[in-house]
Amino acid sequence: MLIEAVAVVLGVCFMFLASLGVLRLGDFYARIHAPTKAATLGLVFLLAALAFEVQDKAAVTKAVLAMLFVGMTAPVGAHILARSAYRRGVRPSARVDEYAHFVAVRKTRAVHRGERGAQP
Repeated sequence: MLIEAVAVVLGVCFMFLASLGVLRLGDFYARIHAPTKAATLGLVFLLAALAFEVQDKAAVTKAVLAMLFVGMTAPVGAHILARSAYRRGVRPSARVDEYAHFVAVRKTRAVHRGERGAQP
């Protein structure tokens, strides 16, 4: 009973921090970081609380599968969103853009190869 209560409280706290991060953080890249990390961790704690409380084989299996699925897809989805936003021109508010060099090199290679959609 205590483990479930602690897991629920931690899950709710992480979910609250994720929503607060989406509202308060400055640019797109910081905002995408909050739900990717905190909400995923919050969901894992809530599903762990469910698994400890119910202790049914089917429910525990579904909770573990949901944890694995969310744990694997949330970072990938955030990476894809961040990469596409960067390519569409959304620049980070940080002073140093370490990714700009790699994008420029890739664009010049694409132009030299004559790929479709490549801009000089």
